[in-house]
This record gives sequence, C-alpha cells and structure tokens, in this order.
Amino acid sequence: MKGLKKTAGILIFSLSIIFPLHLFSDTLKIATDEWCPYDCLPGENDGKVGYLGDLLVETMKARGHKVEFVKVNYARGLELVREGKLDGTMACYREEAPDFIFPDFPLGKSNSTFFTLKDSSWKYTGTQSLKQAKMIGIIDGYDYVDPTVMEYLNTKPNNVLAMKGEKPLERLLEMLISGRISTIIEDKSVLEYKITQMGKTDLVKVSGVTDSVIDVFASFSPKIKNSKEYAKILSEETLKMRKDGRLQVLLDKYGIKDWQSK
Repeated sequence: MKGLKKTAGILIFSLSIIFPLHLFSDTLKIATDEWCPYDCLPGENDGKVGYLGDLLVETMKARGHKVEFVKVNYARGLELVREGKLDGTMACYREEAPDFIFPDFPLGKSNSTFFTLKDSSWKYTGTQSLKQAKMIGIIDGYDYVDPTVMEYLNTKPNNVLAMKGEKPLERLLEMLISGRISTIIEDKSVLEYKITQMGKTDLVKVSGVTDSVIDVFASFSPKIKNSKEYAKILSEETLKMRKDGRLQVLLDKYGIKDWQSK
C-alpha cells in the first residue's frame, strides 16, 4: 500500500507539470441577489443572471472553472463571503467590503437617481428638497452612497418609507404609480431596467441625480486561498472580451453600454 500511495503521489505531481493548474476545475459559489441588470435572479428575469453573472461565468469558464449562484439576502451574502462560506459576491461596492479581493478595475458604475411620476413638479436639489418631498421610497438597509442623501435618511425622517421583504423595488414602483409615495431613489440602471420590465416606462421620469458616482465590483472572499487567482482571471479575461467585442455582445442582452464608455 505504501508503494501504491507513493506511485499515486508521483502521478499527481506529474500531471500538474503536464497540465496547467487552471485545468483542474473549481466550482465557485457566488452570492446573488436581485439588483438587475448587474445581478439578477433568473427565476424573475427569464433566466438571466445579470451582466456581472454572465461575465463571471464567461471569464471563469475560459480558465476551466464553473460558477454556481447562491440566492441570499445581500447583507447576509457579504457575511458568508467574508467568512469564506461562499467564494464571492456578484456585485458590491469596495467601500462596503474593503477586506474583499477585487479585480484590477471596476465592472460597473452606480449613480443614485430620483424618479417621480411624469406629472410631478418635485425635483431633487439637496437636503431642503428631501424635506419637501411628500414620501420618499427607499429599500431598507441600502447605502445610497451620496453623503447628503444618507445624512438625511439616517435621521429617520417621517417622510421616508423603507421597504423590506420580497421584491422591494417592484413594490415601491407600484406605490409610486398609485400615488402612495412621491419619489424613489435607486441606481439609474436598476430602476430603468425594472420599470421597463414592468412595462411602465411612460409613467415615470428622472427628477434629480445625486453627485456621487461609485464603482461596482464582483469580488472574492478574503478567506479563500484562490481568491487572488480568481480576481486575476476576471481582470484578464474581461479585457480580452472588451477587445474582441464579446463584452458588448453580453451587455446588449441587458440593453446597456460598457461602463467605461459612460
């Protein structure tokens, strides 16, 4: 038996020389939540996993790895990635998880935007305009990035409704359309994607954009030894996809442009 073990060890070592290590496939478990078009739950989006999900699948496949998406609440997903129980998260801000392992460059840009019904006269112009809004719809626990907005929201004012539970953005949009709230703040691409999906684009308009633009990343667990390799793969293969046009083909599925061109 000892001889057999030794022979097997030599065989494995020899294979590692003959074949590149990346050919030995890993299956990455990636936290996913509903933040389409960045991060989509396929059951709610005709099988689409979001452009960042597609990007992870394509880039990892190029080096022999697979990707499995795990549906989990966003905050809980960050915890599981931080603990090393999941390999990564599909979309997050560096500021929310500075200890995570990131690719060399962002994979999107987010800008929080206010939306109202088309006949509304309200516009976002700063703190005073927030005080004057009849009712502002937000998603509970979200960071809307802009310091002016967050300072106001953190005072827990009476004219802010923080939506919890399932499909919060869809429910907020239904409340906006019915007149129960007067404005919603959300990433521009996310809200426009959802309102198009609902077939209600003719009912809403942009009524103000915050000053803060923040980078969006896919990221990997600081507790998993291969995370730096995964981040390197994501960086290198994304650049190849941008150069040969495959990246824009992927983005076209979601009706968006390359974030670098914005």
